[in-house]
Order: sequence, then structure tokens, then C-alpha cells
Amino acid sequence: MLFNQQERRISFGLLIMRLGLAAVLFIHAVPKLINGAASWSIVGKNLSFMNTGLPLEVLGLILLILETLGGICLISGYFFRSANIIMTVIYILYSLNYFNAGYKTLLLYAVGFIAVFFGLIYIGPGRYAVSVKIEKK
Repeated sequence: MLFNQQERRISFGLLIMRLGLAAVLFIHAVPKLINGAASWSIVGKNLSFMNTGLPLEVLGLILLILETLGGICLISGYFFRSANIIMTVIYILYSLNYFNAGYKTLLLYAVGFIAVFFGLIYIGPGRYAVSVKIEKK
């Protein structure tokens, strides 16, 4: 047998983590993405400290699209590590904003997500990813 019981438990745990994180990303990003330019502007305003020169709506739209695509990558397993790197960078930016604004609880959530995404970069998607199932056939 190629995979033992312990490896199956680890892969199932990774599946639960991936689905939970994707759900959080979708709950955070998709409603704001659907609501339009006013919501995009609010998200862009949160990261306006970067002074990118982009309009706030465009910055917010980019971040929300990246979060939504990150959730899709977490579920499917395609571009898994790349998506986790991007999510780590986004949540580092969020944590810098929360630190500057003095939000301690939001800062702790952002730092927790950074740790989880960084760990997933190292571990990978596990064997219960769509990409792994397709590549084996």
C-alpha cells in the first residue's frame, strides 16, 4: 500500500484546513467583490498607507480578486504554494495596517492567518487535492 493510515489522516486534516480557510476567504472577499466600487474603495482605503498611486477602488478590487482566487486555489490545489505566498503577503499588509491603526484583535487574526498560510507553503495541499487526483490518472 502506497499510503499508510497516518498519511491519510494528515491529508484529511489538510483538506479540512484548506476548506475552512477557503470559506473564510470567500466570506470576506466575495460579498465585497459583488457589492461594487463602494466596497472596493473601503478595502483599498485599508491599505492606502502603501501609497501605490492606484485609485482606492482599483487597489481594493485587486486585493479582493486575489483573495477569491486564493480561495479557489486552496480548494483545488492548483497553484497552491503560489496562492499561499500571495495570501501571506496580503495578510502581512493587513497586519501592518491593523498595527498602525491600533486594532489588536484584528492584528492577532491577521498574524494567525500569516502563520497558517506560511505553514501551508511548506506542507503543500496533501493528497486530497483536485490537482493531485487529476495528475495521478
